[in-house]
Amino acid sequence: MTNLAIAAHGLRKSYGDKTVLDGFDITVPEGTIFSLLGPNGAGKTTAVKILS
Repeated sequence: MTNLAIAAHGLRKSYGDKTVLDGFDITVPEGTIFSLLGPNGAGKTTAVKILS
């Protein structure tokens, strides 16, 4: 089995009635390099803040 550096499933974040993440899944194996890409407002910064 591969060791995981990051694993999260079904992340959800809301600010009041506004849902900014819904069902975000990420799995990153140990020793890999990855990037998180997406358009403005896609929730990249929010996801990283939750994971940190």
